[in-house]
Amino acid sequence: MNTLHPMRPVEFLILTVLQSQDQHGYGLVKAIEARTDGSVQLKAGNLYRVLDRLVLRGLVEHAETVDDGDERRRYYRITPTGREALSTEARLLGGFVDEVRAADTTGSEAL
Repeated sequence: MNTLHPMRPVEFLILTVLQSQDQHGYGLVKAIEARTDGSVQLKAGNLYRVLDRLVLRGLVEHAETVDDGDERRRYYRITPTGREALSTEARLLGGFVDEVRAADTTGSEAL
């Protein structure tokens, strides 16, 4: 079994945000909240547990601190392995979405 797979939804969301830029914890929370129209609201404790797990799995690493006026912020960066895992997961999920759309007989445009 591939240790990078399957990916939990929150891991997918975090990697999706980090693929475009390094980010600190609060920035991740806000970006995920915005991308999910508020339906996913991470608590700090849960976020940092997930980030620790992603670091241990080699999908995320600590990034150099950005001079944003708050040296307490710890930034995170997606690794090449994380990018590969995210791409693999996106292809898998995309296939499932395609199947649902193909089977949808209600004519719903929701997906």
